[in-house]
Amino acid sequence: MFCKLEQESLSRMGRQFGQPLGDDYVGDPVSEAAITGAALVRHLDDVRFATLRALRQLLRALDAERIAIGLLSPDGERIKEELVWVSGFGRCGESERVVSCASFSDELRIWLASREDSVSIGIDARSPAWHELPCDQLLLVRGGPTERAQPCPVLVAQLRGGTRLREPAAQAISILLKEYVVRRASAAQN
Repeated sequence: MFCKLEQESLSRMGRQFGQPLGDDYVGDPVSEAAITGAALVRHLDDVRFATLRALRQLLRALDAERIAIGLLSPDGERIKEELVWVSGFGRCGESERVVSCASFSDELRIWLASREDSVSIGIDARSPAWHELPCDQLLLVRGGPTERAQPCPVLVAQLRGGTRLREPAAQAISILLKEYVVRRASAAQN
């Protein structure tokens, strides 16, 4: 036996306890991709596969050209990539690329000293950084506070056009990074 429900009433009901939602409710695709990715990283046996899948989802949600997880040096001078996902026909997977951040290291040091989860850095075509990072905007999200002498896990997204990342989305990406760091450390011990 099938039950016929009105589509109008279904669209106005929340997921939890059937609470009505406001008309302005729209799910944030970046937050959803990051939380789904964190769950995959936590529960799947293959950490590399789960993280690459999460990067692919975030690449689409952010409409990025390239996205990577890596470690930012404590001085903010370089990022060592570990895993990367690229739009189009670029190479995806493990990466040993080291990106120089010398041209915008001052902005990174200010960000590292702050409590903000994310920072957006504009990259001009005339900037020396543009040859290594061909994008309009470089988005970095860190995986929580770290000790001063330790590298900081970061998500690096190369974006076309200016997009401001909302704070809940930055926190969701931070959760993904924390899960990745925990699983990577446990995999290294085994």
